[in-house]
Amino acid sequence: IKENSIQFAVSGSIDQYFIDTKSVRYMKGKYTNPYINYDENIIANSKWAFWSNEKIAIAGMTKKIEAYYSKNSLALGVGCYAIYEFANFNPKYLLGILNSKYVTYYMINKFKDKHLAGGYLAINKSTIEQIPMIIAPKEVEEKIIQLVEKIMIKSKQYNSSKKFMLENEVINSMREIDNIVFDLFEIQAEKVKEIITFLESY
Repeated sequence: IKENSIQFAVSGSIDQYFIDTKSVRYMKGKYTNPYINYDENIIANSKWAFWSNEKIAIAGMTKKIEAYYSKNSLALGVGCYAIYEFANFNPKYLLGILNSKYVTYYMINKFKDKHLAGGYLAINKSTIEQIPMIIAPKEVEEKIIQLVEKIMIKSKQYNSSKKFMLENEVINSMREIDNIVFDLFEIQAEKVKEIITFLESY
């Protein structure tokens, strides 16, 4: 990527903990590892600054919440959303909560009337603002952050989200985060089983 340019992603590029820009479909075109060059006549300075800062990018059309943390610059196309003010939360802690089974279940049920064809969720600024967050005890927060960091390290070793998601260490870490989040939100064991069964068949 050249100087004064930023990697470009669309909703389909974003998976849980993973981003893939090897093949990006945009405006009826298909691009390999696309990037956007800075042009002050086309791109507002405020948008360029937003793209240049760290953020959690969230896919806009998905069957489950798919969030990716970008420490580096990342330009987002229409249909992608981002959290860039973390409200005193560690962004990796937020990432773990966002990608948890509980949050997907919560969003599916809260916005039943806004589902698209095929069971897809229409994620936007309004729905993101209603995602439940919780302040965890420090040791619990640190545990989630450690697990998220472990997953993020693994994601850099793969060039395919499908292969990455089949990695045992990733599966186990995500399952552990799910269990911690269920505990944080005080979800009872029977309800946990119900949620997991529901999501597996969704």
